[in-house]
Amino acid sequence: MIPAVLLLTVMILALFEIASRRADLRNLHVHFSIDTKLSEPGETVTLRYTVRNSSPLPVMYAGLSLRLDTAFTPEEDEEFMRKHAVSDFAGTLISHNFYLAPKRQFSGKLRFSVRQRGLYDLGRYYLEFGDFLGLKPRVLSEDTGIRIICTAASCDTPSIRALGGELGAVSVRRFLYDDPTMVLGYRDYSGREPLKQISWNQSAKAGRLIVRQHDFTTDRAAAVIVNIDPSSRRLMEHCLSLTSSVCKILEKEQIPYAMMSNGDLQSLTEGLGASHLFFIQRRIGLSRLTGYTGFASVIENCLRRKKPGCTHIVITPSLDEATQAAISRLTRHIDRKPVILCAEDDLVQTERKSAS
Repeated sequence: MIPAVLLLTVMILALFEIASRRADLRNLHVHFSIDTKLSEPGETVTLRYTVRNSSPLPVMYAGLSLRLDTAFTPEEDEEFMRKHAVSDFAGTLISHNFYLAPKRQFSGKLRFSVRQRGLYDLGRYYLEFGDFLGLKPRVLSEDTGIRIICTAASCDTPSIRALGGELGAVSVRRFLYDDPTMVLGYRDYSGREPLKQISWNQSAKAGRLIVRQHDFTTDRAAAVIVNIDPSSRRLMEHCLSLTSSVCKILEKEQIPYAMMSNGDLQSLTEGLGASHLFFIQRRIGLSRLTGYTGFASVIENCLRRKKPGCTHIVITPSLDEATQAAISRLTRHIDRKPVILCAEDDLVQTERKSAS
């Protein structure tokens, strides 16, 4: 009786082994996802991954490995790093070994950050698959298909703090000091105006929300003008940080803004909101600091599109003669003096403050 049972057991194991060897990696499905595709340097991003077994047979052994190059920094605790990570001069290898029951899945997550601005591919993963008895493992290697854009880091320099106070005053004037006796016309409700500005009579006639347009302060806007000059990468990187910070302040103050540049940041029409900021941050992250035309040309383009009451914010790496001449021309043809943010001056002030 016992030899028969042993023989039957061996036969069943042999059948499972043969079936598992005939099975291929199509029974294992790997999926990666990240919680954001746009981050800042040092910001924690969470990568989630799953390996699902669609076979009616168990996978006795499986291993998932992901190599992160030196552009990425794992943000996990010491216990996770000790169990799953191996670091060397080429980066960090994250590995998991697990058993997969039939129709089940393995899930894990990794928190990491990106060191500096740019576009990054998360790289390849390696999936090791063992047969039923673990005698003949196979390896699948494919691209994760995950890309992440790291935009410029926000900065908190003296010029940015001063700009925040000035734009805060603009925002207060815009919302609190309208002259209700001066109605210049009506326009569609954009979602930014206070409820007191809605004209309910006009809204009832039009079948949609209509707001009263008073003096020009009710339509206050900003134009961010970025001078792309790749002669100094250090100064241009700070220009991108200034641009990112300025746009965030404008969003916070709910002031619609456009962006213009003479390089690969290109130009974006006036807008406001998360998607508007996302496109600008994305362009900042993808920028190769390439200039297409001189700074004077973007100033001419700005003057062709100028509107009353617009706050012009010029961001430039330095103030050479050509840049100053272009800014002087802008100043002569607009109703408010432009705000100048110079990366070179800003860094000097920051270094002096740090030294003191």
